Amino acid sequence: MHYQCPECDKEGKTISILKKNGCKCNIEPWQMLDPTDHKESKKSKSDKDESKLKVTKIKGTIGTNYVESIIVDGEPLFLCNVHDELKLAKTITDGEILYRPLNADECGYFPYKFDKTVLNLLKDNPPSKEDVLDQIKSFVDDFMDISERDKFLIMGDLLLSYCQEWVDTLHFLFLVGETESGKSTVLHLFRWLGYRCLYGEDIPNADIYNFLGTDEEATGTICEDEAQEIAVNREKIRTYKNSYSRGSLKARIIGVDSKHKHQVFYKTFCFKLFAGERIPEDKGFKERLAIIHMNEGLPKYNIKRLNGDQKQKLNHLRNQLLVWKVLNINKGLKHFNSTLKKRDQELWEDFLSITVDTKYFQACKDVVEYYTKQRHQSIWNSLESRIFKIIVDKLDDNFSIHLESFWYHLTQEQNDLGGTLDKETFYPHDYTKKITRNFLSKLFDEKFQAKKITKYKTMENKKHLKTEYLFDPKTIQKLVQKYNIELAIDSVILSGQRGGRGEIAS
Repeated sequence: MHYQCPECDKEGKTISILKKNGCKCNIEPWQMLDPTDHKESKKSKSDKDESKLKVTKIKGTIGTNYVESIIVDGEPLFLCNVHDELKLAKTITDGEILYRPLNADECGYFPYKFDKTVLNLLKDNPPSKEDVLDQIKSFVDDFMDISERDKFLIMGDLLLSYCQEWVDTLHFLFLVGETESGKSTVLHLFRWLGYRCLYGEDIPNADIYNFLGTDEEATGTICEDEAQEIAVNREKIRTYKNSYSRGSLKARIIGVDSKHKHQVFYKTFCFKLFAGERIPEDKGFKERLAIIHMNEGLPKYNIKRLNGDQKQKLNHLRNQLLVWKVLNINKGLKHFNSTLKKRDQELWEDFLSITVDTKYFQACKDVVEYYTKQRHQSIWNSLESRIFKIIVDKLDDNFSIHLESFWYHLTQEQNDLGGTLDKETFYPHDYTKKITRNFLSKLFDEKFQAKKITKYKTMENKKHLKTEYLFDPKTIQKLVQKYNIELAIDSVILSGQRGGRGEIAS
């Protein structure tokens, strides 16, 4: 055992020798392992260490250096990047805190277990990005009978799970299909190869929060099977929708009684993938997804029935991925102009960035082109898009619509949105949602940003309340682009006139 300064790299058997060797840095030195003592039993700690606050660290930055908890020959250690070199540490002291790595039995996933000899070989011959991508693609080919496009998506997402420190926003992966369609195979491959994967069915919220923790963002990857009903759990779906971007927090009050309660903030940003027999009906959640439709196939091997050699190779690749991550943690992604805009850029630009300097870049570009079109098509075919198309056709020269007239046209006259009227509720044939006047009012107000105007009109000596919605022409033009609506030549929107108001839509 020796001490090493993470700032200047000076070393010494004791702290005093370290100072004699020229270290003048105002920072706590790290306690590092020597090559011959990695199998030694735990040594008694100094009184100084005993007085410090002991904190378990899964991964992240301590001082100016990055660490990951691993197991080496059965002993929990930190794998550290110290000035872009790999080092091992039993514990790390930073100020008044003594950090220790995670024990194997504290992991909710397969822990990263290394043989010291193999680890030294990886340190001397570190894997390249293209090396690990080649191996990932080989395993995807072995275990999955799906399109090449989706194989490249899964390959890229597996590597993306190790690049979460470098990304700001990301997409989620959803595998949908009937039983025995192979959708859970993808989750099991992530369980073996993905970054610290929590795998389960209908994972409770408390388990999600405790797994992700309050210390570092992206402490792992979540793989949830049987996820078709997650939209029913409103707290979980809100957590998932918000957690595709860096900085996402979930505030919670914890404590046994009112005197000891306090607020904590769980860091929920991380890569997530799901599998289910159908896609949850939540618009915001669906817009964050890349959806792979799975069908029964005949893969070469069954990932749920691995032999010893396959398990060893999977574990070895998983360890290579972690070593690659730690060695390259300070380099980040090679950013480029993807030409993607808005939500497409948020979901896919960093996915492209991780492969831009590899032979897989063009294949990943094809993936992104397909799935951005998939998302746009989903928006264009949505219920709100179909209703907005009818609004565009019915707008008068003042860009206004009378709610009652529109309701009559929607339920009695138009043929674009087929459905059945039952009393005061319209049931569209192609959608599970039902349409009422209240539903339309909220849609006009919240989605289409129309201004509500109510006034009384006297008819047969009686006053009747009339509701009218006034649409802003600039907002209408933006929504026309969003929903990819083709306008008729005589459309009031193309003409740009607002009737008697004499305003131009620009």
